[in-house]
Amino acid sequence: MVKLLFVLMNEYRLWALPQALAALERRYPGAVEGRVYSVREINADAGLERALLADGAAADMAFLASHGSIQNLYCFSRLWEALEGRPVYFTSTMGDELAELLPRLGLEPALYAALDSYYQAGSPADLEGLVLCALNGRFGGDYPLSPPSPPRGQGVYTLEGFLPPEREAEYRARMAAETRPVIGVLIHDHYARTGNLEHVDALLRAIQARGCVPYALSDSFAADHGAEQGILYRMERFYRRADGTPIPGALVVSYGFSLTTLAGREARAGQVPASVFENWGLPVIQGLTTYFSADEYRRDIRGLDLVSLPVCVYQPEFDGQLISVPYAVTERTADGRKVCRPLPDRVTRVAELACRWAELARKPMPEKKVAVIFHNMPPRSDTIGSAHGLDTPETVFRVVRALESQGLRTAYSFSSGAEIIARIRAAVTNDNRWLSPEAALERAEATVPAEQYQGWFDRLDPETRAQMEESWGPAPGTVMVSGGQIVIPGIRNGSLFVGVQPMRSAPERAEELYHSTDSTPPHSYLAFYRWVDEVFGADVVLHVGTHGTLEWLPGKEIGLSSGCFGDICIGGVPHLYIYNISILGEGMQAKRRSYACILDHLIPSMDDADTYGGLTDLDEAIDGYYHARQARPAQVPALLERIFTLAEELEVTTDLQLERADLEAEPEEGVARLHRWVSRIKTSLVRDGLHIYGQPPEGERFDHLARALVRVPNGAVPALEDSILLAQGWAPEELRAAPERLYPDGRTALRIVDGAIATARRLVARLSAEGYRPEAAAELLAEEGFPGDTTPLARVLDFVCTQAAPRLRQTTDELDLLLAGVEGRFVPPLPGGSPSRGNAHILPTGRNFYAIDPAAVPSRAAWTVGQALAEQAVDAYRAQKGEPWPESVVIVVYSDECMKTNGEDIAEVFALMGVRPRYLGQTDKVVGVEPIPLAELGRPRIDAVLRISGLFRDTFPNVVELVERAVLAVAGLDEPPEQNFVKKHTDQERKRLVAEGLSENEALEQASLRVFGCPPGTYGAGVSKAIHSQNWESWRDLSQVYTLWSAHGYSSRFHGQAMPELFRSQLSSVGMTIKNESSVEIDMLDSDDFYSYHGGLIACVRDCSGQRPVSVAGLTADPARPETARVETELARVMRSRILNPKWLEGLKRHGYKGAQELSTTFDTFFGWDAAAEVASNWMYDAMARQFLLDEETRRWMEQVNDAAVLQMSERFLEAHQRGMWQAGEEELRAIRRIYMDMEGVMEDGFQ
Repeated sequence: MVKLLFVLMNEYRLWALPQALAALERRYPGAVEGRVYSVREINADAGLERALLADGAAADMAFLASHGSIQNLYCFSRLWEALEGRPVYFTSTMGDELAELLPRLGLEPALYAALDSYYQAGSPADLEGLVLCALNGRFGGDYPLSPPSPPRGQGVYTLEGFLPPEREAEYRARMAAETRPVIGVLIHDHYARTGNLEHVDALLRAIQARGCVPYALSDSFAADHGAEQGILYRMERFYRRADGTPIPGALVVSYGFSLTTLAGREARAGQVPASVFENWGLPVIQGLTTYFSADEYRRDIRGLDLVSLPVCVYQPEFDGQLISVPYAVTERTADGRKVCRPLPDRVTRVAELACRWAELARKPMPEKKVAVIFHNMPPRSDTIGSAHGLDTPETVFRVVRALESQGLRTAYSFSSGAEIIARIRAAVTNDNRWLSPEAALERAEATVPAEQYQGWFDRLDPETRAQMEESWGPAPGTVMVSGGQIVIPGIRNGSLFVGVQPMRSAPERAEELYHSTDSTPPHSYLAFYRWVDEVFGADVVLHVGTHGTLEWLPGKEIGLSSGCFGDICIGGVPHLYIYNISILGEGMQAKRRSYACILDHLIPSMDDADTYGGLTDLDEAIDGYYHARQARPAQVPALLERIFTLAEELEVTTDLQLERADLEAEPEEGVARLHRWVSRIKTSLVRDGLHIYGQPPEGERFDHLARALVRVPNGAVPALEDSILLAQGWAPEELRAAPERLYPDGRTALRIVDGAIATARRLVARLSAEGYRPEAAAELLAEEGFPGDTTPLARVLDFVCTQAAPRLRQTTDELDLLLAGVEGRFVPPLPGGSPSRGNAHILPTGRNFYAIDPAAVPSRAAWTVGQALAEQAVDAYRAQKGEPWPESVVIVVYSDECMKTNGEDIAEVFALMGVRPRYLGQTDKVVGVEPIPLAELGRPRIDAVLRISGLFRDTFPNVVELVERAVLAVAGLDEPPEQNFVKKHTDQERKRLVAEGLSENEALEQASLRVFGCPPGTYGAGVSKAIHSQNWESWRDLSQVYTLWSAHGYSSRFHGQAMPELFRSQLSSVGMTIKNESSVEIDMLDSDDFYSYHGGLIACVRDCSGQRPVSVAGLTADPARPETARVETELARVMRSRILNPKWLEGLKRHGYKGAQELSTTFDTFFGWDAAAEVASNWMYDAMARQFLLDEETRRWMEQVNDAAVLQMSERFLEAHQRGMWQAGEEELRAIRRIYMDMEGVMEDGFQ
């Protein structure tokens, strides 16, 4: 008897295969024994996993079918080992997996092809043929074989069934002549072959009910472009008119995966393959299906099962699809089959999205209505248009001007972005502190009567209505309500509405932060979006900037239901969203939880920080010291005195924890540390202003950004500065290894590197003067006459001319593609990420960006970086505490950073624990983890707790479970506790939980938990909300808030259960906190998320452990040279290189209202860090007060462009003093009190 093992994900074949085996047993008794396993069931049952591995060891041959990623089978690597030496039939929808494993299957190509033809045909009879083919081909059988079933279920599909081939041409002609919008629907022929079309029929009917015409095609993927088969061939044949124009106005795709990848379009070096949909120019809606049953979908906050998530969401995004909702679930029929069943209200939503996008395309611009929405977080008058790196008022001005040029009808034309803001503030905003209810009603350009809102409210399901009433009282509530009407913040201008996204909560509700994490949005929030859709009648909604609150509303984590507030608010209106290309994770949230088409935008230009003021004096004194050591030794003492005095006056000694005595005891080392520190500050990149949508940076700012794109290698293209050093005859790594080494010409290694940076500026400026002609690079090198190897430099300069500069010039695509979106056309995809991290290939912007494959986390490159970060963290702890290593660390892990680095944070966690990823062959697919032997590790295994963001939870559930497997692998090792802190803490926690009454298994499941986050369906850490509300007394209050929002466990067994005792117990042994950043495009003062997650964590660890942890920030902007610094040191670097740098301030002054807003929100973030983590020095407050409020010129500018920012900053400075955070001088305090009183008067007068 031949023993066969089958491990499958496809539900139909899981049903058909046992029938096939039973039929074979009846025909050929005792010939074969087959064991059939479902991947979903294996992952959910440890007992089944053990049985699978035992059957794998006993099998004569195995059949493995991967649907989405082999990583979906958690025990794949162990199963593969168990099958060693046995033949395996393996198939996968992922080409890289198939290519990697095909040579290792032990099957002759002809036999594999024969087996594959039977498996793909897939019926019970075909699966009988699969088994018999294997028995004949490998085990000497001589069984009669029927050929595989011919292809079926392909062609034009209608509600009456498939059209006969002879009617297809006539039907196409009828569709081409159709006057109503036609919606193309692409169906995988597997549905038709298996009679599984009920959900497709429901979708076609829903499209008809919307007044559109469905036009459905069914076929296989068919990778071969040229073959007369496959869905792409069929689209070309049936979806084009004779003149080549598309017949449909929009497409709905029911396939999973990326059709671009399946079509064999591979990325070339530095290039991204074009989407298969790009030449169609149509919006493409991804209709989701899930293996959840209807009941599971209703109950499960995740929204999609883990197998469907990559198949239906991550991979289709590569093609540029707009992610919708699950319109079909999976149910078992009476005969045991699992088939798709429609979710009626979700079918309606998918149909509505497709039809409204198609209707948008058909409507001429003069007939369109466009709603443009500014974000406003926190909801104050100084923060209208809040967004990272984008001048939102000027962007909206230019967008409106472009829409008007295409025919949008407006009552008047704006003269500038400043006018838009002025008009909004003259109407109604979210900040009506100085406005009476009567005045608000009088100024409002739009209102919703209570009875109208009640009608919208009554359409909600009873559970949702009850949630809103519990949070906000009976409709219409009290927020933004005047005289019984809800006021709509914003202005109307003909067919244009420019609105302010309504406040997510209300200031008076701040106390909820201490006991609740899932408050619904107020009635006014829902009313705003219903008014935009149903009263104003928006054909398209455009959200402007990174980011708003819509996509973060409570509800399912993905695959929203009709009870999710994001779905309730945005509905089915076409949704465009301008988003920063380098903030990838949050952008994916907008795509997946608000059905948005992303329009990514360029980062602002960046320049070297250089030195200024006293820092310049210190830098020059250090220079003089090193030159004197070479040539004028008698001057050294005087120079040392000047250096030390300047360092003290500037409080640079505070940055480095240096005392005067330290400097005098070891002057050479002291100067070296100061030299390294000043160099670190001056070589930091600082943003030069903000980006304006559709406008490439101009003049020097263009050149600076072009240079920033080549600061680190771009694939095989080396870094510019290193290439210059090589051309000058230096060894870059040798210089960086000994930065203060003194060379014969009196320069240190750092100064030589500084010289290379200056040369880089000069070379790029010369290329710019030549218009970045490719030929100019070679001419320039010839003129320079470098003494060393110029080959690398030639490659970089050519790259600047042929890639970086042209891609930057194409920033004009942003407006062009926004207009395409407003016209209902396809916006092409490109990867998102950090352009300055060696990613020039992700430009130009304006695209609908996408992220990485979560199965490749951590990638091999990330593993290398993560190991370095782990050792740097241990070194930082040792330097600060004088102890060899911490027993436990806690690390903040963002989805955004994981996407941009392919998992460097996760790699660091693994390296600390002493485990390494196991990869599928030579790919980056992670199929497991394995412990690193202690002898190889060279230190104990350090325990690691992860505080993940809510977005990480939604995006990387596979990684959460991978971390769990790492913990279990290490905790189960036979090692002494002093060498394995993971085991030590797991055992301690397990014993505590058993003593409290849990069983051994339950205790182990909880004790091995290391991943915590916010509650399911919610987002954030709560701390920033508490600080903005001013509803806190000390960092202990913030610790309490942090625990409430963070103490929810995640693993294969838990999904967000509240475990505050376990969380705080885990934190009680923590000695270090970590938060890494991956690019120079963002830093710790750019967002309140930084202090909310990491600052709040520091407070919480301090509260739980009774001691202040060592807290570090990693930076991997150059992955080849990762850095780790104390949080206090990193804050000082950001302060000196950016915040207090005149370059930064002058850049902001070009941007009026938004520039002043940046100052205000930056100080808010600084304040939040100090409130939560007490990391600021008094000199920082003093310096910001002098530079921003007490400097007459700067304050007058702020008062002119954004007076509310002056009020906010002065109020926050006074709060800092009142709380004892800032020890202000009396003169400064009086001046700021006077400014505050003056500005409060201005506000009151302005709202009379």
